[in-house]
Amino acid sequence: MAADPRGKAATLAGRQRLLSSSCRLFFPEDPIKIVRGQGQYMYDEQGAEYIDCVNNVAHVGHCHPLVVQAAHEQNQVLNTNSRYLHDNIVDYAQRLSETLPEKLCVFYFLNSGAYHGHLSSLIDISPYKFRNLDGQKEWVHVAPLPDTYRGPYREDHPNPAEAYASEVKRVLSNAQEQGRKIAAFFAESLPSVGGQVIPPAGYFPEVAEHIHRAGGVFVADEIQVGFGRVGKHFWAFQLQGKDFVPDIVTMGKSIGNGHPIACVATTQAVARAFEATGVEYFNTFGGSPVSCAVGLAVLDVLEKEQLQAHATCVGSFLMELLRQQKAKHPIIGDIRGVGLFIGVDLIKDEATRTPATEEADYLVSRLKENYILLSTDGPGRNVLKFKPPMCFSLDNAQHVVAKLDAILTGKTKHSTQMSSGDPNLQLIEEENLRPYYTSLLQSLVCWDGPEAYVPSGPRVNFLFAQKPAHWGSGVWVGRVWSLPVLPLK
Repeated sequence: MAADPRGKAATLAGRQRLLSSSCRLFFPEDPIKIVRGQGQYMYDEQGAEYIDCVNNVAHVGHCHPLVVQAAHEQNQVLNTNSRYLHDNIVDYAQRLSETLPEKLCVFYFLNSGAYHGHLSSLIDISPYKFRNLDGQKEWVHVAPLPDTYRGPYREDHPNPAEAYASEVKRVLSNAQEQGRKIAAFFAESLPSVGGQVIPPAGYFPEVAEHIHRAGGVFVADEIQVGFGRVGKHFWAFQLQGKDFVPDIVTMGKSIGNGHPIACVATTQAVARAFEATGVEYFNTFGGSPVSCAVGLAVLDVLEKEQLQAHATCVGSFLMELLRQQKAKHPIIGDIRGVGLFIGVDLIKDEATRTPATEEADYLVSRLKENYILLSTDGPGRNVLKFKPPMCFSLDNAQHVVAKLDAILTGKTKHSTQMSSGDPNLQLIEEENLRPYYTSLLQSLVCWDGPEAYVPSGPRVNFLFAQKPAHWGSGVWVGRVWSLPVLPLK
């Protein structure tokens, strides 16, 4: 811990001076300085407590004492690489094998499982990356996301699993017609970046048949959703049926509760094929005694605190509360999820399901003001994503949804154009300001300073692409310009 704790402004200035701007912050216009975490809570430098609704890395809770203790005790004895015999790596592989289908019985340990496309080889197979860079390589083939809310086959389709699997078959056929051979099919068991998508049951088994027939293997990415998060099962791919077994499973993030660990589990057949190349697999930090001690502790906590069952209980409760909000607020187009992996899809209108991107951004900013940390995902950045630490409670769920409801209930939206304003401006009404709107709008056109307003009290918020040049004061949060208001007499 730093000997001389500094203020947030000094920390931000130092970061801007020493780190690349490509290393982005949450809430960049008003970042939070987090100095401590415990359970499902995070604390800033002023001691304010935030409910963490999105940090799936701190799987069993921030700074869980048993996980911290396991790392500390092993660090005091030995930490070295996996070329030496050590019981921890064997014990950990055995414990992991007991959670998986029998066929997945060979393990490779790594030191990080959160790939985000920093290498060209990974960018090339990450559509959300390559579409903004050099485009899709000829050896990469992308199948439609099995999204039954926004995709081509929706909730009213009689068999969306078969329809989406047929799309994969079509992609395979096109590739083979071009003389291409199929190596592997990569899929998140529950696509997160895609918008908290829940693939229809039966989709993976059908896809696996097509992939195997083409000579490829099926890779299930459990980095975001494994280790009991879905509640019903320990692994999200198990939602696809008890007989479905991927050829390769990748694990990371939650596996170490914040400690950098990752793992690949595969079959004897795949492992032998790799061994036949004669290439050695080695990772300097993967499978170290400390990392494996941490991994074992995470499994112990999951079991002792019955967090998988807890995810089912709290997740079901949270889903029901959110469904009640959907019935109340037209902006909520869809609630989808399982366990503590939930998405709230915000829309501009029900007919077109146009993503409500700006509104989602605004909601996240307002929730932050209420000490709730949430984020958005999906191609339209309009899906509120819930992936909290697994100790997230029933009380937390009730509190968060109550705040969400208050924000949505306390305002309605309508487009407004001010005579000297931005044509894209939208006024977000607040009930306690309605009596003052006419005078307020007239004042804002010629307002030239803070004298007519008080910094405390009610505020009016405007949503638009850029801050108007003629508005020089207020709080700029993302696309929201928040101005203090003095009730006009």
